[in-house]
Amino acid sequence: MSAHRAVIVGGGFAGLSAAYTLMKRGITPLLLESSDRAGGRGKGEQIDGFSVDMGAFVFTATYDTAFRICEELGLPLVSSQMKFGHLRGGRWVTTSPEGSLGSFVRQLPAAVALGFLSPSGFRSGTKVMRQIRRQAEYMSFAGDSPLAEIDDDESFGDYLRRLGVPRKLQVTLTGPLKMILGDPMPAGQALMRAYIGETMLSGGAVSMPERGIGSLSAALAAECADVIRVSTPVSRIVVDGGKATGVIAGGETIDADAVICAVPGTKVADLVPELPAPVRRALGTVSYSTGCRVVIGVEGSPLPEGWHGALYPEDDDAPLLMDRSKFLPACAPPGKSILDLLIGRDRAKELIPLDDESIKRELLAAARRNAPPGSKLPGDDEGHFFGVHRWEEALCMGQPGMLAALAEVPGQLAGSIDNLFLAGDYMGIPSVNGALSTGESAAVRVAELLAARPR
Repeated sequence: MSAHRAVIVGGGFAGLSAAYTLMKRGITPLLLESSDRAGGRGKGEQIDGFSVDMGAFVFTATYDTAFRICEELGLPLVSSQMKFGHLRGGRWVTTSPEGSLGSFVRQLPAAVALGFLSPSGFRSGTKVMRQIRRQAEYMSFAGDSPLAEIDDDESFGDYLRRLGVPRKLQVTLTGPLKMILGDPMPAGQALMRAYIGETMLSGGAVSMPERGIGSLSAALAAECADVIRVSTPVSRIVVDGGKATGVIAGGETIDADAVICAVPGTKVADLVPELPAPVRRALGTVSYSTGCRVVIGVEGSPLPEGWHGALYPEDDDAPLLMDRSKFLPACAPPGKSILDLLIGRDRAKELIPLDDESIKRELLAAARRNAPPGSKLPGDDEGHFFGVHRWEEALCMGQPGMLAALAEVPGQLAGSIDNLFLAGDYMGIPSVNGALSTGESAAVRVAELLAARPR
């Protein structure tokens, strides 16, 4: 038996952020990670001079906690403004978030193809955009975002139907979400509108560490290396007399004065059978998309000049294509690029059981059926390397009302198991920033609790 004042279960961004914050406050925690390496969905890897992200791939404009931690760790950020091609009605159109009059005129053909300029599309689309702008203070992924305040029981699909958004424009608004998240229509209207608003309100600006998001998880893991124990799955968080007294890991009981549970929201109830009923109900609203990602190192640029990515919103089998080197030139050797192929939806569930080679071939074949004009997509056996990353639980979506329900959880736990804290993307605004922010806030509460107790 060993004892630690604070134990963290889970070594993804939330757990790493919690450990990092506690160490800054002079508290030495123990972080237990079930896999052989910390980082979770934020892991990256280095392959022959290429820097590859295995999961998360972009920071949007309001990622305040992520930006601050990158600055603290000395990770320079690279900013981009996204330009995407969209295959609609058998032809490619491009969109750019630039807001000038000239850009508006150039993008009129795209506006027609995307359904914004039909009478019903213009009327309903204007309503959607006006509401997002009116609620701009809520449409944020910042650590203190008030988005939960406008989360209710209305699904995104019901929201679009209530506003009379025609089918063509629905495809435009849901297409990018669908390709990555899965079907967004049953998810809560607040979160899905925030995804749209985050792009619209910031002019499509995104930022990333110059070597990718994996470099952030690696830097956090390095800072916390002395307190991380990998390949150590936790089977239970022990609760006795209304207190979390420790954890059971590999048959070992580890005592603790406070426990931060930083595993996916769907796993918490199994680890803590004593959770109060309201917390259990709130966690029941959490769900994750399934995702599959293929990464290929190629010569030259695989997409048309200036394009960051390409979307196939009307094709359920085609992946989202991205040229990672357009976002982050330092991630590939000179003259080379990284092609990302990402797919969510039910198609990801069908692909995940296949071997790596089959997944690569199927996604490339789907992309090549309607290749972007002037693109140079690799052949099945081309490329300097390729990797396949499967995520049974990729991005947190949840049911309508999830954000509002989970906002009540800290208070509910404080009245029942007051030294147990939950952290993860589902406890904030689902995102890397949400995971980092909730890990940090859980650590601050732990530090305050321990400071109030005698050693």
